[in-house]
Amino acid sequence: MRRHWLGVAVAAGGLVTTAAASPPVPPAPPAGQHAPPPPGFEYRTVTKYRTEYRTEFKDVQRTVTRKVPETVVKEVRETVMVPHWRDETRQRTVMVPVTRMETQQRTVRRTDWEVQQRERTVMVPETRVVEKQHKVLVPDVREEVRERTVLVPDVRLEERERTATVVRQVPETRTVRVETTARVAAPVCDPCTGLAGYVCQIVPLVRDVCVTTLRPVAEHVSERYTVAVPTVRPVREAVTVRVPGVREEVRTEQVPVTTLRPEKHVFGVSVPVTRTETESFQVPVREVQPRTEAYTARVREERPEVRVRNVPVTVYREVQEVVTERVACRVPVRVAYQVTVCVPVGPCNPCDE
Repeated sequence: MRRHWLGVAVAAGGLVTTAAASPPVPPAPPAGQHAPPPPGFEYRTVTKYRTEYRTEFKDVQRTVTRKVPETVVKEVRETVMVPHWRDETRQRTVMVPVTRMETQQRTVRRTDWEVQQRERTVMVPETRVVEKQHKVLVPDVREEVRERTVLVPDVRLEERERTATVVRQVPETRTVRVETTARVAAPVCDPCTGLAGYVCQIVPLVRDVCVTTLRPVAEHVSERYTVAVPTVRPVREAVTVRVPGVREEVRTEQVPVTTLRPEKHVFGVSVPVTRTETESFQVPVREVQPRTEAYTARVREERPEVRVRNVPVTVYREVQEVVTERVACRVPVRVAYQVTVCVPVGPCNPCDE
């Protein structure tokens, strides 16, 4: 407890009091409230410091080794196989086709035709004329008197009334300002003799004149007129009409009738007769025979050949370069802040000092 009070006294300005004789320290009032301090204590504002770390950037020079590409032309010696062709005589055995004729026998069947007499019954048509009666419908026309109603056009007179607009001329007198000319005597001076005289001069003159004009006035007048209205009236009339019809009529006509009667006929028929024969014939037989022949073949050979060609080669060389970089670092900074504390107030004790 004594060490706690010593720390509070040092922070408040170096005042030291006895912890055993002082009562407990009340807490500080909240911010924005001004409560009265307890007896024997007072509020004091103490400035304290705390350490904060801030990030700052500083320029640092470093040496960097870079690889720079360079293209160098180098001679490369390589051995390639070059193809060559040469003619070589070789022998081969081929199979040659040969055709020979061979006699063979075969049995064939031959067909001959013989005429034989045969009998058959056929139906022979006979035609005879027979009279027949039949009914037919003959078209006929008869006249009938009929009545019908027709509409005859007619005209009737009808009086109607309408409103017409009539324009009437009404005389009207009004005053009009007219511009005319007038002759006025004006004094002049002769420049040669210096004598004064008068001359007639025309000047404009405006006067009021009464003018009578006709003003059109529209009037609405009711008038009656006669109109011919077309109509129709029914009229009954008798009309003779031709009515088509049919009548039955019996007619007789001769009709050919065809009948069939059986009749026997004798006729000759060609009948096929088959017989067997043996005959000889030549057959071509195809066979192959071996034969040796010489031919020229082209043989491909490869010969080694040394060739030199320039090849671009990319090499890398190291180059040292000094660069400046911005490096982030943490820097401690002392920041001051104020704290309100409650400290005891009383006589200073020399023993404590």
